[in-house]
Amino acid sequence: MKMRHVWIVFKKEVRDIIRDKKTVITSILVPMILIPSMNILMGGGVANMQKGINENVTIALAESSDTPEIAKLVEEKIIFNNPNLKLVKTENPVDAVKKEEVRIVLEFEKDYSAKLDEGKPFEINLIYDKSKTKSEGALGIVSEAIRNFNYNVVQERISALGLDTDILEPTKIVEKNVADPKQGGNMIIMMTLPLMIGLLVALGGIPAATDLVAGEKERNTFEPLLTTKPDRASLLMGKYLTVTLFSMVSVAAIVAGMVIGYAVNPNSLTMGSGEQVGGFYIPPLAGLLSIVITIALGMTFTGIQIALSTYAKSFKEAQTYMSFLIFAAMIPGYATMFMQPNDIQTFMYLLPVLNTIAAFKMILGGLINYVNLLLALGSSILYVAGTLWLAARLFNKEKMLFRS
Repeated sequence: MKMRHVWIVFKKEVRDIIRDKKTVITSILVPMILIPSMNILMGGGVANMQKGINENVTIALAESSDTPEIAKLVEEKIIFNNPNLKLVKTENPVDAVKKEEVRIVLEFEKDYSAKLDEGKPFEINLIYDKSKTKSEGALGIVSEAIRNFNYNVVQERISALGLDTDILEPTKIVEKNVADPKQGGNMIIMMTLPLMIGLLVALGGIPAATDLVAGEKERNTFEPLLTTKPDRASLLMGKYLTVTLFSMVSVAAIVAGMVIGYAVNPNSLTMGSGEQVGGFYIPPLAGLLSIVITIALGMTFTGIQIALSTYAKSFKEAQTYMSFLIFAAMIPGYATMFMQPNDIQTFMYLLPVLNTIAAFKMILGGLINYVNLLLALGSSILYVAGTLWLAARLFNKEKMLFRS
């Protein structure tokens, strides 16, 4: 293998792929536009849904409870401290809930007044429609208002007995966070960004890998390529580096797209959760190691993709084989999606895909452990060597290259 020949093959393949608009769109434009657009829509949708649930919560009284006394109790004792709750009148309360004219209907027990005066509990039925998001969301809001009403009534009764209302709270909860201020936070980013990086690194090079070997075999240009001056090792390495480049370009495209999406709408990164982005510091060395680990993961998948493309008889067959690679990235990605950096165990830094996800969760969470980063890097190098060996082995076998 000669590096001059590798460079010639690399430049030739890159030029060919750039000319192929389909590959450019799949590897660069789609990740840069589609994913941030989905995040913006999802974030805006979640924020709007939360806003719609929490605002203008309309309440009606059941026909059996629609009296001036109960209306006064609800307005002056239950919802008086909740400006978003509003009592309205309607002819058919239950139908009004189904038609989304009101969110909740309150039905008081018939002898509620006597029980309230006697200090006995009485029932309030909350009638809602579980199939309606706003109605179900209002259930918690109204329930909280009733719990506050209960607490206020108990306080009044305790005071009437001449007792201190502090007896209602034998303990007071004070939260103290012992985590480093640089750790934690940015939970949504820690959930989504490592998953996206793992998926894109695994899948970003598929269009290029499919075209560079299986595609050339189908176009009958592969045999003439083997007769050129570069030996097979140089040809393989040139194609290998090209696929790796485009898998990394996909990651760069999605990161650039997420930055653009955040500039357009900050909710695109937090999925409308209202979480503030920022507050973490990534040491340059830790960031560099994570990038190298990501590149190594891309090279690992490149070796697998080149091997599958070499084995495949046609472009379509190669696509079929490579479609299964999505599971190799999705399963570990979703399995660790809700993990915090402290939850990640050491063995995860030794497994493919998981090691990259774990490294990014670590640095995004502010929990820097260089030993684990080096374990991830070392294991990644071994996987790169193994998959490259597999690709080279198949690439050098005539019965694999020209399998019929």
